[in-house]
Amino acid sequence: MTRRPNSSIVANPILVGTSTLLVVLVAVFLAYNANTGLPFVPTYEVTAYVRDADELGRNADVRIGGKRVGAVSRIEAVPTTDGKPLAALSLKLDETAGPLPADTQLRVRPRSVIGLKYLQLTPGDDKRTIPTGGKIPLANARGNVDLQDALNAFDTETRRSFAQVTSELGSGLAGRGPDLNLAIQSFDPLTDHLGPVMRNLADPATDLGGMLKGLESAAAATAPVAPQLGGLFDGAATTLHAVARVSDSFGSVIDQAPATERAAVSALRVAQPVLDDATTLVDDLKPSAKLLPAAATGLAGAVEAGTPVLDRAAPLADRLSDTLAALRGLVKDPSTSGSVVELTRALDALVPTLAFLNPIQTRCNYLGLYMRNASSTIGEGDENGNWFRFMPLLATPDNPYKGNIGGDLHFDPYVDWGQDGRCVAGNEKYAVGTQVGPPVNAASAPTTNPQTKPPAGTGGAR
Repeated sequence: MTRRPNSSIVANPILVGTSTLLVVLVAVFLAYNANTGLPFVPTYEVTAYVRDADELGRNADVRIGGKRVGAVSRIEAVPTTDGKPLAALSLKLDETAGPLPADTQLRVRPRSVIGLKYLQLTPGDDKRTIPTGGKIPLANARGNVDLQDALNAFDTETRRSFAQVTSELGSGLAGRGPDLNLAIQSFDPLTDHLGPVMRNLADPATDLGGMLKGLESAAAATAPVAPQLGGLFDGAATTLHAVARVSDSFGSVIDQAPATERAAVSALRVAQPVLDDATTLVDDLKPSAKLLPAAATGLAGAVEAGTPVLDRAAPLADRLSDTLAALRGLVKDPSTSGSVVELTRALDALVPTLAFLNPIQTRCNYLGLYMRNASSTIGEGDENGNWFRFMPLLATPDNPYKGNIGGDLHFDPYVDWGQDGRCVAGNEKYAVGTQVGPPVNAASAPTTNPQTKPPAGTGGAR
């Protein structure tokens, strides 16, 4: 019997090699195009516009809520009428990611510290949607500050200046706790009044930009006549010096005015109605007239001290042009109004916090007392260290870690920080028996605590 040859495809090396090569080519093709999407898979494609692609690369990830939903397939520069080109980003997204709401926002975000970027989409709640092939307008793009830009702001010179300012502030604030207390206390009415002021400034009807432009124009108009303004103040100083030298004569005239008035009343009784009005006027002027000699002397000293300053006003006016140019740029910046609005909101949120924190320091001086007592605690101890290093837990009747409540337990979970006008913390008196909550003598607690003094050699007590 004749045996037939084996006709299996495995037995043919040419077919096996061809099939293997074809599979490898298909795998390489799929791997190469994996970033731009697999073939024959439906996608949702839109075009997004941003002012600056910010080094966003082709095939960069597109994410929604941190999940990758597609990639940037192409980036093109689009010219505009104002001369500032836009970046058109062609997005190829998964079909499940669409359709996006019409108010979807986009932002270029850093993916890593080495400079990689990705595009973040934040869908809105608009009922309208963007169809396939639609566009996300430039108005929906949001800016982003790179970490590199933020770090570049603190260059060597800035860091050196910041260190010097910090050192000088430390020396200037040493031992001036009471002054800081007064300053913090003064912030309360300041913030109360500053809130409405900032709201008025942020109101478009106030035209803050117009006011700044007017100031810029006024400063530019006075810059050429700065030397003449200095001469004007020099002349005013001479005049006020002359008035100050005869201040005693002004006082004598004012002292003799009542006697002269009485003589005039006796001599001119026929003009009684007119003189009655004059008497009332002079009586109203007496308190102000007594202050006139001292006021004239102080004003003369102020003018004398201001004359050298005005002599330096001419060079200052020359340098003021750069400042005004920068101010003009600030006025034209569209983010200025938004900054004022956000500052107003921040001040509104700060008022309740200051109202709560002010009594802690201004009335009870808890920070000053803590710092004073902490230094003595740190400086005392034994061979094991200072008293700040451990807290012994003894088996006392009122140990909070025991299962039973001690007969002499004292515990106040609601510490009073001076908001009700009393400084209870640190002034509790021992009461026999169990006491949970505020002490029974809280109503008689002091309304203030002792004021602390600065260390020796840092200045007088404040």
